[in-house]
Amino acid sequence: MPHLVYHSNTSKAYKIIGFGMAALLFVAAVFMKLPLAIRSGTYMIFRESLKYKALWTTRDMETIEGKHFIVRYTEGNKSDAQLILQTAEKFYQPIASKYGYNDSGKIPVIVYPSRAELNRNFGWPANESAMGVYWAGVIRVLSPCVWVNETSPEAYQEEFLTSGPMAHEFTHLVVDHISYGNYTRWFTEGLAQYEEYKLTGFEFGEAGASLDQPLYQLADMNTEFDNLPNQPLAYRQSYLAVRYIAQVYGEQALKDILQLLAKNQRTEQAIAQVTGAAIDQFEADYQRWAKEQEA
Repeated sequence: MPHLVYHSNTSKAYKIIGFGMAALLFVAAVFMKLPLAIRSGTYMIFRESLKYKALWTTRDMETIEGKHFIVRYTEGNKSDAQLILQTAEKFYQPIASKYGYNDSGKIPVIVYPSRAELNRNFGWPANESAMGVYWAGVIRVLSPCVWVNETSPEAYQEEFLTSGPMAHEFTHLVVDHISYGNYTRWFTEGLAQYEEYKLTGFEFGEAGASLDQPLYQLADMNTEFDNLPNQPLAYRQSYLAVRYIAQVYGEQALKDILQLLAKNQRTEQAIAQVTGAAIDQFEADYQRWAKEQEA
């Protein structure tokens, strides 16, 4: 299985869990050498087959549908399911229209009533605190009743809207669909955090993410993102690199990069083509800009 991205409900940090990485990297290396048309079609079949498997295995759950999403939930949890659907639909258009996502199928969202059930689905240990996961065309979320502390209906909805995972995970889905899976971990994570910031105002800001320390190189984040010892710093750098592109080159540049990834370019090639800066120069520029912003 590939990396799974999720929110931590304690510090709003993001964490990655990797499974079967050696096998995954081997398959990915072979896959990316295929001709573009074959690669794109093969990836779509792979993703869609896993999506329909998820829909089949959850067929006995309760279901509600909106214009763009289909939400599966357990009996007695309809109010949370409705809130999740409402929030997903709210974030759909701003993100989809910006990046040109126009898949006609409805996106499955599976709601888990407890951490144990969500963790069990991925073989995670019981103490993992996932709030949301995107994988293979499906968004999986922990029911807000497990972690939202507000009691009034208005405050309850507002906390899920601003602190929940829907904008973040839907952005991961958009990146995956548009690029046919051809993206680096740091880029999709940075873009997901950037859209979350734009739509909810949240910015990653743990103490360990301070830029007043040696920063990671993009080459290391390309290949070793999950293994970097300071994960808060890696996530913050990802976000700042993407935000730098948006603010200096315009948000159209992010869409242009995604379109180049869809044509099988590597992330560093796409960034260099869109920004006009070699990747080493881009890296120096974004780090300098980021430190100025923090100061």
